[in-house]
Amino acid sequence: MQAAEGISKLPVFKEVDGHFHPAPFYLSEEMFGGLDVEIAGGPIDHLVNQPVADVHTHDVPEIYLLLSPEPGGAKIRIEVDGETHVLESPANFYVPAGARHRFLTLEATKGSYCLGLLLNYQRKK
Repeated sequence: MQAAEGISKLPVFKEVDGHFHPAPFYLSEEMFGGLDVEIAGGPIDHLVNQPVADVHTHDVPEIYLLLSPEPGGAKIRIEVDGETHVLESPANFYVPAGARHRFLTLEATKGSYCLGLLLNYQRKK
């Protein structure tokens, strides 16, 4: 049995293909002896109309989780393989492995977050 442990110096920043700057991770596959799920992202209220990544792909599926203090407090536009989708918080959105994607924050009240859950357990072998 593994001993209980915690990590308090978060987020950790990692280079991610297609992103303009290292991405903040709250869970990464290197933590706790190896994880099958990663959580990246963070607050988006300061990112309205400021893209954080170019169109890119991952070798695993990603789920966007859009949250805000009040329903409707955040809105993002997601492009996936040439199709555009608009989400209003609270919402989630599944991006298949290998899909060309990016998102842009359209509106966000203070305390709004967009998190990306990378499903590494589905990595192709």
